[in-house]
Amino acid sequence: EIDENLSFDEQILEAAKSIMNATSELITAATSAQKELVDQGKLSSKSNSDAHGQWSQGLISAARYVASACHVLCDAANELVQGHGTKEKLISSAKQVSSNTAALLVACKVKADFMSQSMTRLQNTSNAVKRAADILVRTAQQAIDMQQEEKQIEVSTRLVSGIAQEIKCKEAILTKERELDEARNRLKAMRLAKYGHNEQDSNDST
Repeated sequence: EIDENLSFDEQILEAAKSIMNATSELITAATSAQKELVDQGKLSSKSNSDAHGQWSQGLISAARYVASACHVLCDAANELVQGHGTKEKLISSAKQVSSNTAALLVACKVKADFMSQSMTRLQNTSNAVKRAADILVRTAQQAIDMQQEEKQIEVSTRLVSGIAQEIKCKEAILTKERELDEARNRLKAMRLAKYGHNEQDSNDST
């Protein structure tokens, strides 16, 4: 499993490394299983392109198809996290890994001895590749989900900040309006005091 304490970019990198390590082991296991089948006379040491279609080179060829699909999957995951890819490409790439791995296991079971240690190892490494691919897809999806959450938080923060600024502006307006009213009242009082005093002086002189 991937260390969740790592950043998502680091998790993607670790998941990609896991796939590459698993596919390397898969090719090694396929080479061993292929040699065993050749030694047993169940497969020819020479490829026959008409006999086995895309798996004409036997288990090694099948393992290399899996490895190629894993490379595409790693690229798709990286593109998605960087914002250049699509979730659909990631899913289709993961399905291709599973499909190629399943085809490898079918090719293995058709020719292999069920109790063979090399075949058991090949099956185990195939399963490891599938698990690593699943982890990569899951990690990439978590990265996308986190990015979406961060965007929502950013939008929410901007909204809250905007509301706070609006309230602050309204508060300032109310404060200024109150100060204006107070100034008007003081001016009115001053005028009343001034004109009222003059009127009183006029009455006294008469």
